[in-house]
Amino acid sequence: MAHRLLRLLALLAAFVAVTPSALAINQPRGGPQIPVGDALQTLFSMRGESALRARDDAAITPERFVPGCTLTFTLITRGQAAFRNVFGWYNVRPGMAPDPNDLHVLIPCDAPDGATFTLALRGNPDYRGGEIGFFLRTPEDGTSGRCSQCCARVAAGAPGHNFFSERQYNPDSMGADSYIHLLIYDSRSTANAFYFAWEDLYSGGDNNFTDFVARVDSVVCSGAGGACDTGMMGACAAGVRQCRAGVLACLPAVTGSAERCDGVDNDCNGQVDDGASLCGATQVCDRGTCVDRCRAELGCFSGEVCTDRGTCVETACATVSCAANQRCVAGRCVGACEGIVCPMGLACRAGRCVDPCQGVSCDGDNVCVEGVCTPRCECRRCATGQTCGSDGRCVADACASVRCADGQRCVEGMCRDACAGAVCPRGERCERGACVVVPPVDAGPPRDSAVEYPDALEPVDASTPVDVKVFDAGPDADLLYPGNDGCACRAGARPVTGTHALGAMAVSLLALLRRRRRR
Repeated sequence: MAHRLLRLLALLAAFVAVTPSALAINQPRGGPQIPVGDALQTLFSMRGESALRARDDAAITPERFVPGCTLTFTLITRGQAAFRNVFGWYNVRPGMAPDPNDLHVLIPCDAPDGATFTLALRGNPDYRGGEIGFFLRTPEDGTSGRCSQCCARVAAGAPGHNFFSERQYNPDSMGADSYIHLLIYDSRSTANAFYFAWEDLYSGGDNNFTDFVARVDSVVCSGAGGACDTGMMGACAAGVRQCRAGVLACLPAVTGSAERCDGVDNDCNGQVDDGASLCGATQVCDRGTCVDRCRAELGCFSGEVCTDRGTCVETACATVSCAANQRCVAGRCVGACEGIVCPMGLACRAGRCVDPCQGVSCDGDNVCVEGVCTPRCECRRCATGQTCGSDGRCVADACASVRCADGQRCVEGMCRDACAGAVCPRGERCERGACVVVPPVDAGPPRDSAVEYPDALEPVDASTPVDVKVFDAGPDADLLYPGNDGCACRAGARPVTGTHALGAMAVSLLALLRRRRRR
């Protein structure tokens, strides 16, 4: 019951984390809640975006965006607008208004509804490598207020107005004429896509926000893309910051899936590797790997015992049960990753060292970095002291031209063993930059009293008194019994007495003579 309650609380916390409070957006000066009417909602529903609520999800943020390498601009509708507007992008200059010479039109004034246009930023001389904003240019004549047949132009001296996603730079953003021209919606059917719904009249309009509606794919809002904790269980705990209704929210990087033997709570139910059919009939899931079931007599490391599940555990942990995010060490439950230092490039999850990007699929404009899909560095600015690598990831300048062998990593310009300093989970060792399972030593089949033994190794009835004579084989014991630990006797062997003792002494003497000859 307690487990179910904890799970319910975690799911509730996750829901709150990804569902920002819906705040009504109203036009300034006591204006109406926008958008007015159902036209925009009908448009969303026709596009399969019924999860979007035109009024409740309306937002005027984010104002700035981080682009992918290739953006797609789609004109959804011009509605009943009297103007032939154009839509485009510009490079954000933090704290400064957009440069009038840096306004790049993507959707021209004669584009029909449904037209698409592509912006490739990789190697684009107009792109400066940072955040971008969007603008709508209208041909509105300042005298008559109308120019329905005019094609909007961004050229100097051309009539019209520029309205930006950075609202503070709009010509009617302040004072008595203050007006909101743009509502922004994050798509619920397509990842990293946003709708831009505009009103195009200076300081006024019908507020239905269908004068110009466009969608831009392959952008994320400023501040998005970073890793976060959703508060959910298992694999669903790893999240990515994304925009929801204009604010950053922590959304799961992956959704729950069928449980499999990999050390991860795939179905997000709070239990790791649970299920009866994760492995074959003769195997059991142990620490994220399907292994042969152990037997009580053999198959475990020294200091371990074979449990009823068929897995080897520390003797002190045989009767200890730990939570899903813990493991037993020396009879007590500790954090699953406590004491584990993974090889360079790997991350500890559920008590094992894994590649954080394993199983993460990113589209062509993004690359996985520490488990999160981020835009390729050709289309974003790397940090100071870093260079954009050929794989789309930022790399330290000192390592930009260094190529290391398998199992090595570049550190400050030098190739280092990825296993240096690594502390793998119990039962594993670091090899070639990865923690691999160390197979237990097979002690062979257990002894059985019914088994026929050679005469020299006959079982002896312990109830029969035997005259036992013990001798020390000395430094040549390895000649008598190769591979022994220095003791010239074997457990379970017949005691040395009578003719056996004489034979053993003869062998010992021959060994000594041979040793003296070598000297």
